[in-house]
Amino acid sequence: MKHNFTEAKKNYQKIPVPPELESMLKQSIAQAKADMEQENHTPGTHQKKASTNPRFRRYALRGTGTAAAAVFAIALLANSSASISHAMKDIPIIGVIAQVVTFREYQHKENNMEADLKIPEIQVKDKDGIILEDSSKELNDAIQSYTDEIIAAYEADVKAAGSEGLENISLDYDVVTDNPSLFSLRFEQCITMAGASQSQKIYHIDKNTGKMISLKDLFKENADYQTVISDNIKTQMKQQMTEDENKIYWLNSDTPEWDFTAIPSDVNFYVNQSGKLNIVFDEYQVAPGFMGIVTFEIPTEILKPIVKEGYLD
Repeated sequence: MKHNFTEAKKNYQKIPVPPELESMLKQSIAQAKADMEQENHTPGTHQKKASTNPRFRRYALRGTGTAAAAVFAIALLANSSASISHAMKDIPIIGVIAQVVTFREYQHKENNMEADLKIPEIQVKDKDGIILEDSSKELNDAIQSYTDEIIAAYEADVKAAGSEGLENISLDYDVVTDNPSLFSLRFEQCITMAGASQSQKIYHIDKNTGKMISLKDLFKENADYQTVISDNIKTQMKQQMTEDENKIYWLNSDTPEWDFTAIPSDVNFYVNQSGKLNIVFDEYQVAPGFMGIVTFEIPTEILKPIVKEGYLD
């Protein structure tokens, strides 16, 4: 444990200070020195605030229920923050902290129709632990809108199917990125009917500003990041298909309207533990369904000329 803490501390100390923060830091030090000279008989005390990184217990997809229960039951349960396990760190971060503080659960079961959705509530705080209400509301509203659409579609299916439907929907979440620059919350949805369909949705908070961001915000103004990333993905697709005949992507296919041409502006992405940008496509977006969700890691070397400092390694 002591070794792990020492290594973590070393890694933390290697994080570069952004120029604007360095300037503010120098000003603060100068002011502190002046204050101490004025009140040299009363040394100040400062406490470091510990940051938190939420961990989540993953839930397996429930099996399809039997026809034993014909009663329509919807449970929307609020859980206290004690239900969420948080991993505390002793290493402070500069900027905001985003964390899951509670979650609620939408559950329904009728005949062979079943839904189980876990919907988190996020708090975004500044470095002093004060909740940033606007930032928190922006993210929670986006999550609410996303999950409301899933619930509405499911309830419409239940109504249309009567007692003859066969459908199972699960939605779970995890923190896929939590580094000094980004907090990224990933949702994973699975819909099972005749077959299974999987999709993801990832939301991001910039820890320097507390604001929600999209992929374009990682790059310099007017940078043609979509072309750079898309060209690299096409290269990876071709290479993978050459090396493995079982891998198929819609690229130069017999159905050109299906072919991958470029990433959309709202493409799913995350930054992995190695600091590399990963682009995520749901089933059927760029390949046949049997390929599932596919992810492409983009080399940082080709992004260096256009990416803003501090987001990628």
